[in-house]
Amino acid sequence: MASSKTKKNKKQNINDLKADKQKEPIADFSQTKDIVKALSGEIGPLVEQLLGAIYNVEVAEIFADSLIKIYKKLKDEGITKTTAEKILCEYSANVDRFAAMLKKKE
Repeated sequence: MASSKTKKNKKQNINDLKADKQKEPIADFSQTKDIVKALSGEIGPLVEQLLGAIYNVEVAEIFADSLIKIYKKLKDEGITKTTAEKILCEYSANVDRFAAMLKKKE
């Protein structure tokens, strides 16, 4: 039993992992410029395609159908109408924020 406690204490949380990664020095910056240059040519078109997909009428219909299915599932599982509506509003708002964030990067 003591070994299970020791294992739990040895687990790192995400902040510890980030700190470990930040401690690693970057040895070679020579390829960084080439990588950034290559990515910058690709990111714009990818964002444009993604936004086109998000604001596409067919995608909007699929999204609406998904919201209906999620709402029905929540209600079937015993979630109150008010709570289900709040969950859907937050979900929709998160999708909208994500799209707005991508649009800003364009």
